[in-house]
Amino acid sequence: MTAAALLRPLARNDAEGCDAVIASLPYHFAVEAGRQECARAVRTSDGWVAEADGRVVGFLTVRPWYQQALEITWMAVHADHRRRGIGRALIAELAKRPPDRVRYLIVTTLSEASPETAEDSYEGTRRFYRQNGFQPIWEPHGWWDDEDQAVLMLRDLRPAG
Repeated sequence: MTAAALLRPLARNDAEGCDAVIASLPYHFAVEAGRQECARAVRTSDGWVAEADGRVVGFLTVRPWYQQALEITWMAVHADHRRRGIGRALIAELAKRPPDRVRYLIVTTLSEASPETAEDSYEGTRRFYRQNGFQPIWEPHGWWDDEDQAVLMLRDLRPAG
């Protein structure tokens, strides 16, 4: 991770910084409705941020499901700070400090069944999650309103064995 990055809980005054992170990633956040949902989440949800030189350079938001799972609803690292371990550090922080009784982290992203032509595609996103302990478990057809196919990925937080 970038040496100067600080991880801390998401605060309501981080919202504009998170908006700037999203604006730096036009391919991954191309849909206006998604940007609006993310903007709402960083203003109302729990989560974590990575800060460098006094500004937000990465974040994730979470939502609980029942008592045993936390969903990563939104996650992004500023384009100028990607591939430096910030995303990995955010997930590691979340995994080591889950609320009581939370056993699983879940995330939904674009499935490999959805065609893509961009160089910085969601294959990298899926690979990132796999490298951080998430496994694809379900491709729910019709999850989203458009033609894109979702994949649900799960990370078990219980110790192996």
